[in-house]
Amino acid sequence: MTIEGKDVFIYSAAFHYFRCPKALWRDRFRKIKKAGFNTVETYVPWNWHEMNMPKNVNDFSKCDFSDLKAWLKMAQEEFGFYTIVRPGPFICAEWAGGAHPRWLGKFCPDKYETSFWLRSDNPEYIKWSKHWYDAVCPIFASEQITNKPKGGKGIILVQLENEYIYFDMASEGKIRYLKALYQAAKSNGINVPLFTCVTPEARDCKDPQISQVFDMDNQYIWWNMQESKNRIEDLKRQQPDAPAFVCELQGGWFSTVGRSLSEDNYLDGRHARGMALMAMAGGATGLNYYMFFGGTHFAGWGARTMTTSYDYGAALKENGGTGEKFLTTKAIGEFLAIHGSRLTRSVPVGFSTDNTSKDLIIGMRRATDGTQYIFVLNKDKKATFSDEINLKLTNQQPIRFRCELGALDSKVLVLNTGETNGSKGEWFPKEQNEILRPKKIPASVRITTAYKQNETFKARWTPLGSAVSLPELGVNDCRYSLYKSKFNLTVEELKKYGSIVFDMFTGDPMYIQINGKIAPRASINEFDNTFISKGLLHAGTNEIVAVYENQGHAHGYRPMEELSGMRNGGLGPEVESITPVEQWKVKLAASDNEKDILKASTNEDNWEKMMLDDETVAGLATLQIAGLAKPKWPAAWILQGKNATAVYRSQINFTPEMIKNGKTMLEFGCIDDRGVLYVNGKLVASHDEWDKPFIANIVDFIKPGANQIVMAVTNSNGSGGILKPVRLLRQMKIEKPLKWEVAKDLSGVTNGWITGCSNTKGWEKIALDTVNSIPRKGNNIQPKGIYDALFTWYKVEFELPESENGVWIPWRLLINASGNGYMWLNGHNIGRHWEVGPQREFYLPECWLNFGKGKKNVLVFGLRQSANGAKLKSVEIAPYANDAEMRETK
Repeated sequence: MTIEGKDVFIYSAAFHYFRCPKALWRDRFRKIKKAGFNTVETYVPWNWHEMNMPKNVNDFSKCDFSDLKAWLKMAQEEFGFYTIVRPGPFICAEWAGGAHPRWLGKFCPDKYETSFWLRSDNPEYIKWSKHWYDAVCPIFASEQITNKPKGGKGIILVQLENEYIYFDMASEGKIRYLKALYQAAKSNGINVPLFTCVTPEARDCKDPQISQVFDMDNQYIWWNMQESKNRIEDLKRQQPDAPAFVCELQGGWFSTVGRSLSEDNYLDGRHARGMALMAMAGGATGLNYYMFFGGTHFAGWGARTMTTSYDYGAALKENGGTGEKFLTTKAIGEFLAIHGSRLTRSVPVGFSTDNTSKDLIIGMRRATDGTQYIFVLNKDKKATFSDEINLKLTNQQPIRFRCELGALDSKVLVLNTGETNGSKGEWFPKEQNEILRPKKIPASVRITTAYKQNETFKARWTPLGSAVSLPELGVNDCRYSLYKSKFNLTVEELKKYGSIVFDMFTGDPMYIQINGKIAPRASINEFDNTFISKGLLHAGTNEIVAVYENQGHAHGYRPMEELSGMRNGGLGPEVESITPVEQWKVKLAASDNEKDILKASTNEDNWEKMMLDDETVAGLATLQIAGLAKPKWPAAWILQGKNATAVYRSQINFTPEMIKNGKTMLEFGCIDDRGVLYVNGKLVASHDEWDKPFIANIVDFIKPGANQIVMAVTNSNGSGGILKPVRLLRQMKIEKPLKWEVAKDLSGVTNGWITGCSNTKGWEKIALDTVNSIPRKGNNIQPKGIYDALFTWYKVEFELPESENGVWIPWRLLINASGNGYMWLNGHNIGRHWEVGPQREFYLPECWLNFGKGKKNVLVFGLRQSANGAKLKSVEIAPYANDAEMRETK
């Protein structure tokens, strides 16, 4: 890129303003500047800026761009950054809905040709995408560098769509959609370059409009850092007249509920350095670390299954701390400050070498002024490389230099024009000064007591119309909501009905009480919202109260385009007996190809027997958690630690009565990782959510008598297979619809319990554990409590000392509790608590804390009870001791 006559190597840091409190933006910008970046990049999420449903596509009254404008102004005017904006409409980003507003599902047609409506070329979706661009692009237009005074900073690039290669639609349709976005951007005044990322349709395209959009690469290649060089070279071959940019240079990885944290995907400074240098060796002229600063999913804005933390293992940590990885990027920034403009027009230099090491990767480039750059990477994971290197070049004397590289390390040797003696060159990146840490860190604050109160349901109730979703009521985030119904039953009706059945807009769970008593779920499937009402209902007046848990808006798969909340609810038939399916045979298949699966399922050789009974399931659960003794039936663990596919086969005998009564629902408690169900040799359905039960109605695939059930499970690593019980259930349906009321918020929200008020009148005081240490991470280690209410609130108070002058200390919450819910710090929603883990440590932004003697802080926990209840066992407020820094005073 040439900006005002100067070639500029774009060194960019991904920093999402919507994942950081506004009061801390300046701190994050200051550190990004210190690391030598000249550009910052952000997604611009549609659902953040147009949270509620407009009247039509021409109504922009619900849009609020104040955050975006303030962030751009601070980045460009105060810190002198170029900016890159990525408005989607689909952004992925592990963000709710991939940034599609939840209300957008209201306009989804009943039928459309592609697998998903969102991201397609469906005219209705294009219409709403244009609506978004018509809203946001004028903001960009005014902030473009082309509209700024000479020497000013502004937006230099605008992205269309995002990683379109991962959407299954024909290229013709993708081009139609990209052209619609292109035209919308241009018609709204965008004149800086437009780009896509990982979208082959934009590479060397002949269309007169899409040919003006260039594609960037996204590189998530882990420790195969040499691939960064190869992929940039490939990108340049495919679009030789475009800048060679890495839109997302892997800065770490996200964390997911029930699995692992970002820190467990260990990627240190060597990785950050190696990817950047190898990209430069391939000819990159722009790099954007994704993420450079990850941040936090405050208020549950992360996509479904995402943790509250979006630390990402990034160089600039969630809490604002810096370390070895930050210093690595700073050293690269220093190198680019000197040599970046030369590298932009450098060309590859061919060479041969007598070096025989297969682990040493070498790339060489020459700038237009003759400066030579030799990039080297040692891809060996353990051994140091130390040897003399001799590069033989055409029409030039050989270049000799000694190379010393640690395992997985890299660097670049810079030589002047024509220089062949490596000892006269200069190695980069340079060593950095260590970060100064304070010698004295304040002690942690262990909370001794808490105040507890169950949800009172004294909320703001309004009548609910039939099939009215929560987005239609103005609820487009992930809060908890309430439903209730009062109704009368006759004695005859009491005998007729035995269940409460809910028809939902999306796959979220309800939790209910009937006449003040918790109703058991008919299925182990948390998302099968059928409850047993036998013994809980009575003749006369009855009341049902339900807590609705929005578990998040998916970002790239169903239920991305579905609404939220309850469609209808009512009384259903009595739940019949549930039949366990325990007898199975299992064996490995040649592959996950359907042909190999069906071949294995019909061949009678090499089957192993197993019983999927309670004892086996208990053994599997123990092995899952702790890796202890093998289960009673070793065949049950056939996929343990394997990247393979296993075929499980069973037989179910159906009577005509079972089929007539709808006892045709087959429920798998857990399939790890991916399952495909076949009945009598025909494909029924597939399931990709390893942590969620899978239930399918097989009525269209069965016949009276014996039926063959086959579940093919493909595992990538770790535990795998059918890990929980399989059961045969009756299909339930609403036979008597009820009238409902809805409350958009819990009573604790509407009555101000979350605001940080320390008033505890009417709350029960309880003692907390102050002896045992609180684990900062881990799965399935929550305390065991009693399931005695639908939702429980806790409140704790604490004080923090003032920091010493020149000392910066970030703080965190450690919590050991059961139950799912949200946490509020002095009235600010700091994110979700998932009892399953792995996150048990939560960032407490310093801008939301009170410091000093007598200055109270209030933490409120609102927890939906699980089978483990909602037990708050222990709470601790602790410093991030390893991230504290000595800083210059203002």
